[in-house]
Amino acid sequence: MVYEPQEDSFLLKEFVARYARGNVLDMGTGSGIQAREAAHSAKVSRVLAVDIDKGSLAYAKKHSNGKWHRKISWLHSDLFSKVPPKKYAHTFDTIIFNPPYLPQEGRFRHIDLEGGKEGHETIARFLEGASHYLKKDGQILLVFSSLTPHVRELVEKNLYVAEELGKKHVFFEDVIVWLLRPNPAGAELDGKGVCCLRYFAQGKRGLVFVGKRAGKAVAVKIKKQSSESPTGVAHEAAMLRIVNKEGIGPKFILSTEHALVYEFVRGKLLREIREKNELVGVAMKVLNQCFTLDRLQINKQEMTRPWKHVIVKGSKVTMIDFERARKTSSPHNVTQFCQFIGNNLDRKHKKKWVALAKGYSEDKSEMALKKMQEVLRALRN
Repeated sequence: MVYEPQEDSFLLKEFVARYARGNVLDMGTGSGIQAREAAHSAKVSRVLAVDIDKGSLAYAKKHSNGKWHRKISWLHSDLFSKVPPKKYAHTFDTIIFNPPYLPQEGRFRHIDLEGGKEGHETIARFLEGASHYLKKDGQILLVFSSLTPHVRELVEKNLYVAEELGKKHVFFEDVIVWLLRPNPAGAELDGKGVCCLRYFAQGKRGLVFVGKRAGKAVAVKIKKQSSESPTGVAHEAAMLRIVNKEGIGPKFILSTEHALVYEFVRGKLLREIREKNELVGVAMKVLNQCFTLDRLQINKQEMTRPWKHVIVKGSKVTMIDFERARKTSSPHNVTQFCQFIGNNLDRKHKKKWVALAKGYSEDKSEMALKKMQEVLRALRN
C-alpha cells in the first residue's frame, strides 16, 4: 500500500531540501517524495530508497524518471534487515525517516500509519540499527507526532542528540521534525579507548551505558539532553576522586566533556535484598560510609531512599550516583540514612532508634555512631 503524501510528508520535504547532503538513505520511502526531493539537491550525490512494500517501491520508481532521479537506487527491505551491512557500513551522510508513528487502534496494524501498540516501536527498531549505517558526522531527519510516546528517551538511549527543526499542528496532534546527530560523547569515548556501548539504566538526570575499555567492563554516564540540572560530568568526576580515596564509590577511570567512565559494579541493588541478616549487615556498612562522607563534609543526597543507590556483591557494599553530591559544612548523610532505617523498623525498635539518631545529629561523634550500630547488631538476633 502506497502512503500518499500527507502533512507530515510535506513538512519533512521542506527540511530534506535544506539539510540533505552527501550519500542519502530514504528509509520507508513510500511514494518516493523524500527520495526525489533529495535527488534534486546539488549537495546530494546518491540516494538509496528503501521500503518494506514492493508495491510502494514500484510506484515510487515509476514516478521518479527525471534526470535528477538517476541518482536514486531502490531496495526492498524491512528497515535495515536487507540493507547489506558490509557494503553500507557508515556510508550515509543523511538518513531520512518518515515512519509509521501512531498508536495501533484495531486488532490488525496498519503498517503505513501505526508504529506499534504504543506508536514508537518502529522508531525504536530504526534507531537501534541506524548507527551502523550512519557516518560519524552524519545526520538523521526524523518526523513523528506529539501522540508518539518515548521518542526523546529512545533518541538518547541510542546516543543521539536532537534539534527540533519544525512543527505543524494538524487536527488533534502536532507533527514534528527533528534533526538527530550522534552524541559527541561517543566520539570522545572512542578516542579514550571506550567502545561497545549499550544502554543499561537511567535516572532523572543521566543515562548509564555499559561499555568496554582494555577488555574490561566499564560504566559510562552521559547527561540527558533533556536534563535541566546544572550538575556536570566534571563535578561528579571530582566527587568520585575524593571519595575513592576513602574506599567509597565505584572506581573513577576517566572523564570527557560529555561523559564519565567508572568501574562497572556488579551485584544486586539494596532494594533486591530480602534476607533480614544480610540487610542489617549492609545497613551497618552503609552507615559507616555515610559517617566517612560526613567527615569529608560531602553531602551525597538521596540517602533517605537509597534503594537504587547501593550495590551489594558478597561482602562488598558500593554507593553509586554522586552527581548531586556537594561540599558543605553541615552534611547529613548519617541522619538521612537513619531516617531510612527508622522508616523500616517496627514500633518496638523505632523509638530507641529515633533517640539515637537525634543524639548523633547533635554531636556527630564516633561514639554516637557505635551506639546506633549496636542497635543494628541486636536486630540480627
